[in-house]
Amino acid sequence: MLSAEELLLEPHVMSYYADNPVDYVKEVIGATPDDIQAEILNSCAREQLTSVRSGHGVGKSTVEAWIIKWFMYSRPFPKVPCTAPTQHQLHDILWAELNKWNRQAADSFLFEWTDKRFYHKAQREEWFAVPRTATKPDALQGFHADHVLYVIDEASGVTDKIFEPVLGALSTEGARLLACGNPTQLAGWFYDSHNDKREMYSTFHIDGRNSPRVTQKYIKMIIDMFGEDSDVFRVRVAGQFPKAMPDSFIPLDWVERNSVKVPLIIVPRRIDIGVDVARFGDDQSVLCPVFDRKVQQQPEIYNHNDTMELAGRTIQMLDRYTGKYGHIPMSVRIDCDGLGVGTYDRVSEVVKQKRMTHVKVYEGHFGGAGGKLSKEDPVRYANSTGLMWGTIREMLRQNQLTLWYNNAQISQLTNRKYRVNSDGEIELERKEDMKKRGLKSPDIGDGLALALWEPKAKMVAGRLDIY
Repeated sequence: MLSAEELLLEPHVMSYYADNPVDYVKEVIGATPDDIQAEILNSCAREQLTSVRSGHGVGKSTVEAWIIKWFMYSRPFPKVPCTAPTQHQLHDILWAELNKWNRQAADSFLFEWTDKRFYHKAQREEWFAVPRTATKPDALQGFHADHVLYVIDEASGVTDKIFEPVLGALSTEGARLLACGNPTQLAGWFYDSHNDKREMYSTFHIDGRNSPRVTQKYIKMIIDMFGEDSDVFRVRVAGQFPKAMPDSFIPLDWVERNSVKVPLIIVPRRIDIGVDVARFGDDQSVLCPVFDRKVQQQPEIYNHNDTMELAGRTIQMLDRYTGKYGHIPMSVRIDCDGLGVGTYDRVSEVVKQKRMTHVKVYEGHFGGAGGKLSKEDPVRYANSTGLMWGTIREMLRQNQLTLWYNNAQISQLTNRKYRVNSDGEIELERKEDMKKRGLKSPDIGDGLALALWEPKAKMVAGRLDIY
């Protein structure tokens, strides 16, 4: 009687699994696909081009790993180039997923996984899968074999220029394509695969609301935070392409219900001041004070670019609050992406000269790294602008912030649009694009964002870095 390993090497067994990938996953890998995963597996066996658009967390990386494993086992001398827009998505998610499933599979004795290559132990140079980040036009070029499988993850973020070589390589009968991703873009080859060129592809749509892997808690969180009609919901949950027009990042009703015409009078325990420094033209410099991270005071607005005068106005505000409330903790967060560096330097100098030990002065940067507002947050922001404005948005959503009633501020906070980028992150509209729509720079909104920003510290190259 043949052993399990010997049986897997039998040609008739390999031939059977080549046409039956669902059985391969069940019997060789030891996993149970759900119904939609089974359909995708069968599509890759029977169709040349398979394109899957989905919400977040539906198990697409898992089915991609299974298909790589199945193709590597069931075809002689295959080549499997795998790509994604970012190294994180490709290496930390898809490639790691492949390693996980290979370790538990009954045919793992045949293959070797490394961080740069997955290959047949007996045919390393001719029987392999490789990860190639989709950042260069030649990322998917040079793969020639009778059996080629292209696996493209987060496909909305892979540009037409990167994808073009794939079309030429798909001319052979044994070539296959599997493209999966959140549908974040309204143009490009992945969008076309579900629209104008749909007849060329075997297409699948996975709505997170119908997936056993997506929790109701996650779905409710997205709805509560962004609304069921938002692009975040459409892309991250429903697996639909975004609307033709971008959404407003902060809904008007949230801002109006938290803006009061009769100011709240409180005795603060801490004061944070955001300083947005005008750069050019009709931009405005803004000093925006917030008491106890919950009650905005009347912003001071100046129509000039004089950084030294703005520094003097900032010191005046600190003197005024110190005289009224004593030496309670105060902070000044100054936008230093442009002219604000001069204001920051002068304010820091005067604070030291006057020995205002209760005051801390921070550099603020809108072009910094992005991330999540919290570990539980279901979405990431593309940069620090999104994080800062996302703080405003979340506080208004939960009615944790009282705004000084100001029509200009209401307009600025509610007219800034956003989109979901190719990495599934929220990306705010640039100021330049707002001006093209006839809007002013959202300087008051930026001042408020700086006031609410919570600086964090980490060690970088032996020094303490604030971000």
